Amino acid sequence: MKRKPIAIILLFFLVLQPSVAKGEETAASVLQELTELSDSIFQLTRQAKYDEALQVALYVEKTFKAENWRGTLTNTQIRQITVGYQDIIKGLPQEELNEREKLRYASQFRMLLDAIQSDSEPLWGSLEKPVMGSFPTLKKEVKDPESTTFYETWNELVSLYDMIYPSLTIDVSPEKLQTIKQHMEVIEQGEFLKASSGTKLERLTKLEEDLSSVFAHVDQDEADPSLLWVILTTGSIILLTLTYVGFRKYRAEKEKKQKRQADYPKS
Repeated sequence: MKRKPIAIILLFFLVLQPSVAKGEETAASVLQELTELSDSIFQLTRQAKYDEALQVALYVEKTFKAENWRGTLTNTQIRQITVGYQDIIKGLPQEELNEREKLRYASQFRMLLDAIQSDSEPLWGSLEKPVMGSFPTLKKEVKDPESTTFYETWNELVSLYDMIYPSLTIDVSPEKLQTIKQHMEVIEQGEFLKASSGTKLERLTKLEEDLSSVFAHVDQDEADPSLLWVILTTGSIILLTLTYVGFRKYRAEKEKKQKRQADYPKS
């Protein structure tokens, strides 16, 4: 009498397991497609082809909403992807939004999808040098009571950090990000520059150490060619943003995009 329930349970798992595996495989395939589409959005935005980039972003929205991501993506990942393509869809048509901001949205989304889809070598890790390179200048300026350029350099750092922040929520613990946020909030207060040089240097050093520990865990392939950069200047603020993805990833994804090109929505 006991064998029948056991047999039913075994049959249930035999039927369910292939279905679950197929569902996971489908989700992984869709995620790979979204990653490739995010690169298309980035490349089109970089070329100022905003209408075409918008059409791809709308296709991303439709594709993402159609998929059941339960058990595949976390709530944080779902939320960041949704915010990412919504920013692009809202931002690209705005004439008052300059090309740097439009490229920023596309860059953020490209790095975000890469962070979710890739197990190693995240694109956001390639921003380590410009991010960490800000600190020698910041420390020098904060020692000089006559300096008026501290917050110009600080704004460069904040711009870069904001660009990679969505990706960091995927790869870095909330506790670490909260600590970094607290340091940055203190530095952005007007009272910060009125503190002693020792106090200011201590706060900057703590932020530098926390950011350094974030980049220290990035698994990067030294054999890969360096990423190229577009340097966009607005007044004294320099915004560094990705121009190309790692060459090996780009070549592989380009072949797949060519096969899928016929399925892109037409403008």
